[in-house]
Amino acid sequence: MLMMTHTWLLRNFLGDEKLIADNLDLFIYNICPDLLPLHQDITAADTHGIPRCPALPPAQRKNAFVLFHLMVDDLSHYGMITSEPVREFNPDSRGYTYLKGKPLVRPLLDIYDRQGTPIARDQAAYRSHMIIEMTFDLAMYDASIGEGERLLSLLCEAMHFTLAERLTEFSENIAWLYGFSPEAVRETMQKGATYYNNDRMRRFMTLEGRINLFAGKFGISRDDDYVLDMLRDIMNQGMELVRDYEDFMEPTLAEIRRAGFNPEY
Repeated sequence: MLMMTHTWLLRNFLGDEKLIADNLDLFIYNICPDLLPLHQDITAADTHGIPRCPALPPAQRKNAFVLFHLMVDDLSHYGMITSEPVREFNPDSRGYTYLKGKPLVRPLLDIYDRQGTPIARDQAAYRSHMIIEMTFDLAMYDASIGEGERLLSLLCEAMHFTLAERLTEFSENIAWLYGFSPEAVRETMQKGATYYNNDRMRRFMTLEGRINLFAGKFGISRDDDYVLDMLRDIMNQGMELVRDYEDFMEPTLAEIRRAGFNPEY
């Protein structure tokens, strides 16, 4: 799932406002599996490919919130928390985002056929789940703009707090967890922070922002108006498919609690 969704889930898991205010850096641990691949030498396979429940020494307890992110992704992709990362891609995964994305597979194949760059069904299945993640975040934001703005502000505040107050600790902890160098983590955080201001993030919280993001990431021509209209139709369909987003959120929190996630921090 995308960053708004991860932030909502962690905020609601923590619950207590003072606890949240005193531990803003936990929100950056929580998104770092998606943030660290900004570094040229770090991939999403690196950041998502670790065991979900390793034993953490007391000094590393904040790294549990990296695992919180991975548990949410597992439930989103596979419908269950896996103790070990899934290495083989399954286009017929039974998680929320893949099940919801099934009606989008054929329309995505049609887009790439139309522009003369056909893709395999497996690729279309993966990209369909990305559309579900993008529209899920947007549906949450649109349902209550005030709530969405609070989540954006929380994430931006957490990033700037971590950079100003906890960067050395964060970099060393994440380096310990993944085996990266602290310098690589620090460099990526400083690069990533440029994205974390309310105005910039707000630009992506629109349907057009998501269309442009998807097109740029997945090779859809932004010079072909017909193709963009096809993508717009798919995004609108995605928005309709995730109107039940609340049916994913609370059961996800309940499943993470049931799995025994209760770190001390």
